[in-house]
Amino acid sequence: MKKLFKTILMLSLIGLLSLTAFFFYMAGRSYELSNSVVLQPPYDFEPSILDFHKSLFVADLHADTFTAVDSFMQRKDYAHLDFARAQEGGFSLLTMSVATEVPLSMVRRKPEGVARGGNLIKLGSFASLEPIGNWLSNYQRGLWIIDNIHRTVEENADQLALITTREDLEELLAEHLGGDDKRIGILLAVEGGHILEADVDRLDELYTRGIRMFSLTHAFDNEYGGASEGVDQYGITTAGMALLARLQELGIIVDIAHASPALVDDILRSVESPIVYSHGGVRGVCDADRNLSESALEKIQANGGLVAIGFWDRVLCGDSVADIAASMRYVADRIGVEHVAIGSDFDGGVKTVFDATGLPLLTEALLDAGFSDGEIRQIMGENYTRLLLASLPTQTH
Repeated sequence: MKKLFKTILMLSLIGLLSLTAFFFYMAGRSYELSNSVVLQPPYDFEPSILDFHKSLFVADLHADTFTAVDSFMQRKDYAHLDFARAQEGGFSLLTMSVATEVPLSMVRRKPEGVARGGNLIKLGSFASLEPIGNWLSNYQRGLWIIDNIHRTVEENADQLALITTREDLEELLAEHLGGDDKRIGILLAVEGGHILEADVDRLDELYTRGIRMFSLTHAFDNEYGGASEGVDQYGITTAGMALLARLQELGIIVDIAHASPALVDDILRSVESPIVYSHGGVRGVCDADRNLSESALEKIQANGGLVAIGFWDRVLCGDSVADIAASMRYVADRIGVEHVAIGSDFDGGVKTVFDATGLPLLTEALLDAGFSDGEIRQIMGENYTRLLLASLPTQTH
C-alpha cells in the first residue's frame, strides 16, 4: 500500500512539474504565436517603390511591442516589430502603447461582448517572472513598461529618441529631412484608463513620465466608459468626464480606438482639440463592432482628428495589402485624405498582413489605389506629425 501511495505521489509530482513546464513554455511562445503574419518575409519591392518609400517620414499611431517584451533592440525572426525591422521598413516614429489588461474572454469572443475578468497580460507577466507588483497592479505594470521604454531609449540614444515635446519632434523631423534617419522616435500612449485603478490623480505621474496619448477604454467596459467590444457599451461616466477634463488640461491626445459608439459621441461632444482613432477600421468597408460608423467619421472630420487604419483582418474584412489601402481610400473619399493615417497594431495579439519590413508593400498599394505621391506622404506620416506639432507641449510649457 505504501509503495502504491509513493508511486501515485511520484506520478502526481511528475504531472505537476510537466504541467508547470508546459505553462511556462506556452507563455513564452504566446507572444510569437499570437503575433503572426499573412505574408512571410522577406519581401520583394520594385526599386522605384523602395526609393520613394525611403523618402517618406513614416509615423505609426499604434504598436504594442513593449507591452509584451523589453528586448526591442534585439532582432527577432517572429512577431512583427523590433528596431532593426522598423528601420528596414522605413519607420520614423512609433507610438508605443502601454496596455495592462486583456480579459480571458478576448480569446473566444462571444456575441454578447467582452466581459472583464481574468487578465492575459497578468498571466504573461507571471510566466515571465516580472516583479510581483506587476502581477498585482495595472498601474505598477504600466510604470514598469514605461521605465523599460525609457531605459531602452537612454541606452540607445544614437538610435532612438523619446518624443515628449514639440521640440523633440522638430529635431527628429529635421534629422530625417537632412537625410539622417538613424534615429526612430518613440511616443508613449496608454491603452485603457483602468491603468489608473480609479485614481485620476495618477494621470499626472503618467504625464510626467512621458505619456502623450490616452484611451479611456481598451477591450472592455470600465469605470470611465463603454468599450466598442464591451458587454454594455455605455457612454462616458461621471468618472470618465473627470478623466477627460484632466486629459485636456494636460494636453494629452485622446484616443477613441476602443471606445463604444456612445463614448465616441460623448468624447467628440466634449473635446475641442483633435482626437485620434489610433488603430482599427471603418464600418463602410468592414462591419466589425470596433470599427467607426459613418456618423463617427463625420464628427472626426469636424474635430480635425485622424483615423489610423490597422493592418489585420478583423478590422479590414480581408487579409491583403490592397485591403489596407481600400480602407484608407474609403476614409479619404468620405472625409478627406488629411484625416487618414496608419495604425498597424504590430505585436498587439493580431495576425497582420506583413511585419514591419513589409511596409513598402503598402506604399505600392496606395499608389495602385490612386493616391498621389503627396497624399501618400500625408497618410504615412505628415498628417500625424501635423497633429502632434499642434498638440505636444513645448519645453517651456
